[in-house]
Amino acid sequence: MKRVFRTGAIATGLVLAACAQQAPAVQELQLPPRGMTIGIKFDQPGLSTRTAGGKPQGFDVDTAVYIAGKLGVGPEHITWREARSEQRENLLTSGAVDFVVASYSITAGRRQLVSFAGPYLMAGQDLLVREGERAIERPEDLNGRTVCTAEGSTSAEKIRRSFARTVKLGTRDTYAQCVADLISGTVDAVTTDDVILAGFAREHPGVLRLVGHRFTRERYGVGIRKGDLDLQSRITDAIRMMVDDGSWRRAMQVHLVADGYQPLSPPTVFNAPDKAVAPGDPTTLDPELVSTARAVAATSNARDWEGFRSLVCPENADAIDEIVLQYTPQYDRDIGTEVKSAGFTNNVTGITQNDPDSATFILRESFTNVPEKYSHYFKDIDYTGTMVRRAGAWKLCSLTADFVEP
Repeated sequence: MKRVFRTGAIATGLVLAACAQQAPAVQELQLPPRGMTIGIKFDQPGLSTRTAGGKPQGFDVDTAVYIAGKLGVGPEHITWREARSEQRENLLTSGAVDFVVASYSITAGRRQLVSFAGPYLMAGQDLLVREGERAIERPEDLNGRTVCTAEGSTSAEKIRRSFARTVKLGTRDTYAQCVADLISGTVDAVTTDDVILAGFAREHPGVLRLVGHRFTRERYGVGIRKGDLDLQSRITDAIRMMVDDGSWRRAMQVHLVADGYQPLSPPTVFNAPDKAVAPGDPTTLDPELVSTARAVAATSNARDWEGFRSLVCPENADAIDEIVLQYTPQYDRDIGTEVKSAGFTNNVTGITQNDPDSATFILRESFTNVPEKYSHYFKDIDYTGTMVRRAGAWKLCSLTADFVEP
């Protein structure tokens, strides 16, 4: 029987995630003879486009093929269906597709309509400019300039609201039309997620360039029908395998890195659970487990990283260090110099002891003193950590994360 402990706040400053762990096996999904229908976009270079012969290609396509394979469906049995942004929820709720891999950012609003597995990719809003343009390196440089984004996107408005109040906004039906305007000189920049812009830069070498200054963070997930927890879990397990066996990096290299795109590390893959853990009786927990959780809190809040590392499974220490750089404001490679005064605190909201030698805990990391313009970059994070008892001592051996959406 699981034993669960809920507490108002055990302070911790854990800034780590994605410790390496053995991915669980994905059981073969029993599907009808028709195979599987997967929704993708048809107009995003690098992510998902179609060749002259109609064959889909790109990072999203490779991800979808890998997942389908782990679910027992070969490429020859996949039916591809276009999933434009405004169509994705309807395709899923109607059952027209089995799942969607289409630069589908995980947000609180969308979670009300569909479920997500993953994420499988971290992206961030950026700028695409002409190759010779050197006066635009950051969104603040767009005051008095014109920026284009696709109809229905809020990317350009985000720039005006938070970075450049006198920017001129333009919209087109598609990003391809924005890119054409950029090449012709009608607009000064195009904005959307960097991974999408990188594909257009690759299509126009020597003509366009990606600025390379992310100022938001977006998590791309695999959309599935709301409440299908079994498929959600199976797909998340498949994504973990894709990261662990090197397929994720190979697909990234083939379709995106060749553009000069610098990806973030493979994302912390979580199960995006739709159910919370129920509270229980704290008196049934191993006291040493609680003591170790408090030690993790004390060392991390004190920024005592040597002390913290002593509580971590040694084989995962390097992965933990990488996450420190990725999720701690002061160490961020893109905007760290602008958020030096930012802070963070974590509150443990629950501990579940599965058996005498294994346990999990849930905690929320909150940031303070982050400039408003970067509120979509440093969002609060819910972590789920795994602890094991080794030689009588509890150690933190893995952590998964879910950004908290407002």
